[in-house]
Amino acid sequence: MLKKNHEQLVGNDRYEGYIVELAAEIAKHVGYQYKLKIVSDGKYGARDPETKMWNGMVGELVYGKADLAVAPLTITLVREEVIDFSKPFMSLGISIMIKKPTKSKPGVFSFLDPLAYEIWMCIVFAYIGVSVVLFLVSRFSPYEWHAEDYEEGAEPQTPTQAAASNGVQPSQTPTQQNANQQSPEQTNEFGIFNSLWFSLGAFMQQGCDISPR
Repeated sequence: MLKKNHEQLVGNDRYEGYIVELAAEIAKHVGYQYKLKIVSDGKYGARDPETKMWNGMVGELVYGKADLAVAPLTITLVREEVIDFSKPFMSLGISIMIKKPTKSKPGVFSFLDPLAYEIWMCIVFAYIGVSVVLFLVSRFSPYEWHAEDYEEGAEPQTPTQAAASNGVQPSQTPTQQNANQQSPEQTNEFGIFNSLWFSLGAFMQQGCDISPR
């Protein structure tokens, strides 16, 4: 860029900017004298498809009007066919900036982070609801009620059988006969706690010792 008081200056001192400082540093390291000149047409350089002529800074280099062009010039295939490029010193393009996350130690309930709290509450209510429905269905289903199992599968001895094993013929009263004819006590494995345990085992995919019939 031209300085504000460029009219009072001459030579390279009339210009300022990043490109000017970069050209000065290159000349200092390499050791040559140079003169800055702004390209006349103000273009970077393109080739006319009809005349095959170059304009801009690339044209200045191709036709020997300049020895070096210092600019944020895009490297393209057609330009590389006629001029040589140095390594890029300026990168332009779309970039995304995000805030660097602050590191923090995981808490006790950090396992809840993958899902929202509303989702976890729905899972808990669904778990309790399924368990309650399973408990109620097992109450009404006749297949879940069965006679209580005795140890080693042995049938309980009635007073008549116990007396007969001792060689005594008992005399049964009507009350004893009715007691002998009563069915064993009916049990149901799916109480409220077993229903909750079965639902938890199914949710965790671990299975359970009991299963609904």
